[in-house]
Amino acid sequence: MDRLIVFDFDNTIVHSRIDFAGIRRDLILLFRRAGVPEAIDDRLARLSIGEMIEAGVACAPSSHDEAWQIVLDYETDGMRHSTVEADAALALQVLREAGFRLSVLTNNARPATLTALDLFELRSAFDLILTRDEVPMKPDPTGITHAMEHFRIDGSRTVMVGDSWLDGTAAHRAGVPFIGFRPRAGVLDERGVAYWAVVEELTALRPLVTGPWPNAPTA
Repeated sequence: MDRLIVFDFDNTIVHSRIDFAGIRRDLILLFRRAGVPEAIDDRLARLSIGEMIEAGVACAPSSHDEAWQIVLDYETDGMRHSTVEADAALALQVLREAGFRLSVLTNNARPATLTALDLFELRSAFDLILTRDEVPMKPDPTGITHAMEHFRIDGSRTVMVGDSWLDGTAAHRAGVPFIGFRPRAGVLDERGVAYWAVVEELTALRPLVTGPWPNAPTA
């Protein structure tokens, strides 16, 4: 019976050189120029990048295209100079050999994602590639549920793997277990994100996911 692993991309499969602080700085400047109150008093700075843009554009709709272009420019440059997790190719190969369906779910744009996948010859390792150009950004669970529907695999046979609380929150909302991959110390607990396990190497996934699974969380 098929099982599905949905992988985060940046800081899980690859390590980009995306300047997230630069993105946030330029978005704040853009929205301040547009007169967005939340940007002036720095309330936007506490949000995820997707949430920053959503809030800023709600007040200044004309800034939509420029905001996303800022993100895309930083992403494209950062992915072009990315590195790959050392055991990624081997880990993905053994999971496929074990019969798992594999998907990428990333908040990055499709062009930047494909650039990095092709740089490391990993595009063919995945059965499905989902980016913010196809599905809403995490922590929205739609990307996970879309992958489940695509493969006709339910939440009891699906797991999300990623480094961020965004990945864990999306997994919880989709009703699937979450495996943290080398998350920043304490961040999952700080955010109240439940997890099945935390692994430090991608090759540690196979013995974990081929053993007993936890009950899927209630979404």
